[in-house]
Amino acid sequence: MTDLNESLVASGAVDQPTLTDEAFEKEQGIKSLEIERRLERRRGLLQRAQQQGLALVLVIVVCIMWASSPYFMNKYNLLTAASVVSILGIMAVTETLLVIAAEIDISIGGVMALVSVVVGLLVSHGVNIWLAAIMSLIAAVVVGAINGIITVYFKINSLVTTLGTFSITTGLAYVLSGTSTVQIQGSGFGFLGSGYIASIPSTVYFFVGVWLVGAFVARFTTLGRHIYATGDNVEAADRSGIRPNRIRMGLFVVNSLAAGFAGLIVTSELVSSAPQIGDPYLLAVVTAVILGGASLTGGRGRLSGTLLAVAILGVVQNGFALLEFSSYMQNLVTGCLLILAVLVDQFVRRAER
Repeated sequence: MTDLNESLVASGAVDQPTLTDEAFEKEQGIKSLEIERRLERRRGLLQRAQQQGLALVLVIVVCIMWASSPYFMNKYNLLTAASVVSILGIMAVTETLLVIAAEIDISIGGVMALVSVVVGLLVSHGVNIWLAAIMSLIAAVVVGAINGIITVYFKINSLVTTLGTFSITTGLAYVLSGTSTVQIQGSGFGFLGSGYIASIPSTVYFFVGVWLVGAFVARFTTLGRHIYATGDNVEAADRSGIRPNRIRMGLFVVNSLAAGFAGLIVTSELVSSAPQIGDPYLLAVVTAVILGGASLTGGRGRLSGTLLAVAILGVVQNGFALLEFSSYMQNLVTGCLLILAVLVDQFVRRAER
């Protein structure tokens, strides 16, 4: 009987058995799942390669600077470098989360300047230093909310939006200050930028605290998974009930708040408010985020990479200062690193496909 059936199928007298729709869909689902797993493994491999590459670059840069200056590995110098780069790191943490969500904020320098000037003006009019600090942070939150509303609800590109608010906040800072600095002295305020705990600068503790919170949120919480999903595909995230608009709004506000806090730290360190304090940080923060592996298209990035990138920039900055290189040379190197980071990001995105 079996031989008869086979001969009938071969002759075309009887149709060859076909998969049912349910079985076909199941088979296609298994294939899609396998493809997704392969892509996920490839992405993980590429991310690990990026992390290892950054760690190798950090080791090489440290060795070069160590060989170039006998003062580089001095304990005091290392602590000073860590204190300076921690200000950059605080903003890089929140900027990384924003970039993972497929947005970017380049108004941070203007927010720093505005916060510093507002503190100076309020203190000069007799307001308590800590009340002035809180009010200036509220101003930073307002700027972040404006960035979020224009970007999320009016659907204006975040690069354009924050470029505009950067210009507005910077200009407002110069107008309010009259391009002059204001001396600030208050009980305990100097601890923000110049304090020490167990011989370690207070700014390092602030950076480590912000980084730990950011890393925990990104890796171990539902909010972190929603941030990645928002950056990967905002429409799909919206259909799945994630509410990506609220997430992006919140990230803009948090990023501006971090920039405002960094502005307070610099103001405390300088013991004066100044409208130009944010100028050196814009390029450095964006470079740290992209160099750390966050993709400009969203959906990819790790705060461990941002930490390594911040360390690299700190070593380069400190080494150049010890070697008495021009600040223009530092800008040149930072710009080259930014372009290199974008090129690597493009390569990784193509390799992921």
